[in-house]
Amino acid sequence: MHNRTDQVPTPIAGVPGWRSRMAVVAAGMCAFFTMYVTQGLLPTLQSVFHTSVAQLSLTITATTLAVALAAPLSGSLSDRFGRKRVLLLSLAGLSVTTALAGTAHSLDGLLVWRLLQGIFIPGVFTATVAYIGEEWPAREAPAVTALYISGSVAGGFLGRFIAGMVTAHWDWQVAFIVLGAINAVFLLIIAQGLAPSRDFRASSSLRASIGDLPLHLRNPKLLGTYAIGFGILFSQVCTFTYVSFYLAAAPYRLDLRQLSLLFAVYLVGMIVTPMAGRLAWRFGQRRVFASAMVLSSGGMLLTLLPALPAIVLGLTLSSAGVFIAQSMATGQVPAFATRARSSAVGLYVLCYYLGGSVGALAPSLVWEHEGWPGCVTLVLLMQLAIGTAAWKVWAQRPQSRPPSPHAWRRDAKGPLDPLRDNPHPRGGGA
Repeated sequence: MHNRTDQVPTPIAGVPGWRSRMAVVAAGMCAFFTMYVTQGLLPTLQSVFHTSVAQLSLTITATTLAVALAAPLSGSLSDRFGRKRVLLLSLAGLSVTTALAGTAHSLDGLLVWRLLQGIFIPGVFTATVAYIGEEWPAREAPAVTALYISGSVAGGFLGRFIAGMVTAHWDWQVAFIVLGAINAVFLLIIAQGLAPSRDFRASSSLRASIGDLPLHLRNPKLLGTYAIGFGILFSQVCTFTYVSFYLAAAPYRLDLRQLSLLFAVYLVGMIVTPMAGRLAWRFGQRRVFASAMVLSSGGMLLTLLPALPAIVLGLTLSSAGVFIAQSMATGQVPAFATRARSSAVGLYVLCYYLGGSVGALAPSLVWEHEGWPGCVTLVLLMQLAIGTAAWKVWAQRPQSRPPSPHAWRRDAKGPLDPLRDNPHPRGGGA
């Protein structure tokens, strides 16, 4: 293993730092580029397929559920065969299935392709997060993870925006073909920007990697973080799935282009997420997480006001809080895992996207009986629950990664301790 320093950013295997970081951003974009692409299209798809809100929400649930179920296996595959290999194969499969979704002529056909898309998506997430944790020095890893999250924010917006604009000019099938082609371009950028891993140590076998899953399930801090991830995505998916129906109806009657532009509020995540890492280093993850939940909940309350600008502002604040919270939770998983970090991330992705699946489908009953105020209440209760859980589970901030006798050695005292050597006197999680 190469010696490292936490004072000087280290390029990865000769690849310029900006190229590696650009590839990380691109990977983040791919992870969310097509995940929720049908959210803004739901009113249009309802007019095409003439079906219920609950059935249409399956275009989101099918993908997120497939992601959840495939995530643990994708993490184990990454532990066994390598981060970059799994990442590139996942991106190739995602590009093909996205484009082929444009060949569907029925809701059932679309659901099949959405399910297949979901199978390939978790390989992007688990491999990239594990790659960052292994290949960047400990003090750089949170900032690079924040870049990944920022990329996912941009991808989440651009996927919905491009799909909406293309559908408005042509139709929804062309939108999927266009998105598949764009994913293929991202694949090339990532293949050229990320070098082969230096610090990856393969599991002895796929069976051994899968065998580490019970270890994670006996880790209380990981279990708590998994539950928190469930609640984070439940909140976000519930919010943006049902606000589309809310704003497409009277008195707002937003059209497809306007609903697509609504997702521009996601871009606030590109501003707040890089800040989240610095705030966490100074104030501790759980304080930042709790503040993020207060911010998001306040934004949800604003959406109950009748004025459209207030609703947009509320959605912006809600998204900012959710993205900060997601950055905190994502960074905790590799830190709490004692080994097989990619499979630990895979389990987090499983719970995270199970939350998204439930957040898309289950609130349909609330929507039918209580409308948008009922959905807001549901989100507020979930955010209260996960804010409380984070405060209890993250009582002590973990190291970003376990110390190594060959890494981050500063002096004769031994490896650098992120808690002992925190340059900010108010740092720490408790």
